[in-house]
Amino acid sequence: MRYTVNVRQTLSTRTAAAALLGLTALLLLALDGAAAAKPASLQKRIGVRIESLAMDGSRIAYDVAGEYGTKHPCNEVYVWNVGRNKTSRASGRQTCGADNSSTGAGVRELAVAGGRVAWIVNQGGNTESGDHLYVSSVAGPRERVLATAFRTGDVSAILTGNWLGGLVGSGGFLGVDHWATDSNGNVTTARLQKIGARLGDLAQGAGTMLAESTDGKLVAVLRDDGTIGLYSTRGALLRTVTPVHTATEIAVRGDYLAALTTTDTLEVYNSHSGRRLHIWRAAHKAGSLDVSSGFATYGAPYPSGGYARVVHIRRLLSGRDRVLVTTPPALIGVQLEPAGLAYAFDRIAPGRAGTVVFVPMSRVVRAARAR
Repeated sequence: MRYTVNVRQTLSTRTAAAALLGLTALLLLALDGAAAAKPASLQKRIGVRIESLAMDGSRIAYDVAGEYGTKHPCNEVYVWNVGRNKTSRASGRQTCGADNSSTGAGVRELAVAGGRVAWIVNQGGNTESGDHLYVSSVAGPRERVLATAFRTGDVSAILTGNWLGGLVGSGGFLGVDHWATDSNGNVTTARLQKIGARLGDLAQGAGTMLAESTDGKLVAVLRDDGTIGLYSTRGALLRTVTPVHTATEIAVRGDYLAALTTTDTLEVYNSHSGRRLHIWRAAHKAGSLDVSSGFATYGAPYPSGGYARVVHIRRLLSGRDRVLVTTPPALIGVQLEPAGLAYAFDRIAPGRAGTVVFVPMSRVVRAARAR
């Protein structure tokens, strides 16, 4: 059998094939480049001082100071959805005057959980102090006072009466501590409560103080005796963990419970068994601890001291520590979620403009791997 080959047709076919291969290569390069591209960090300049920071999922809540006699006299709570890059004001007229008392702390605590945000306003004078628990919906912002607590005496010594604190939130859960003290400053009653349409008791006793962290399933309480109580969000005491060194801050998420200590260490525990996994060296005066996705994050000053301004990211199992960013002074807080990391800082300068920054988790992971 004899075969005849058409040279022109063969060359044309080869040219078309080469062109197709070239286009395919360009397409693959484009797709590879798109896959390699990292989501950009987001930054929001506030223009005034930031006083509190909280995060849940893709929502970042922050409180800005009200400064009488300036262009911004009103204290305000905002929620920034970084997924949509949309910001809404959650607070209203009553929170506006949060900073207008002589000895009060203003918005002392802040938490966000899913579509709800809650905050505690503290106000007072020389002989009295009061806490006001506010809640609001993110979708339909309208602040509502859910509880109040008042005490009297000497604000620089002993106050007798009721207190609110230990505000935590994650997922669909918001929790708070409500307790009372006598004329000697001793705690007489204490309750860990769930925040719903109204407050509901979860657990009672001094061992429920104070809640510091929740992942929506567990609530971690740092007690006066130095132990850590892990409660379910239904109020059951699941286990008690005793740190090797005195804990100053704690955080819980999934399998991990972490504690910063007075000896500049980070202790890591299994949250289900209470078994200690590691003790890592931490930066001096570390604070604002949070954990998520196998990482811990915290803020600290330079080794030479001064304001907190260095954001650390550490792998919980390997202990590898990296500096994610160094901010202008002073760092207000750091929060870590599966979506990414948020931090806020105030500039100690005329105008004192505050800034909130969101770093996507992909960038956090890449920073943690850097040499």
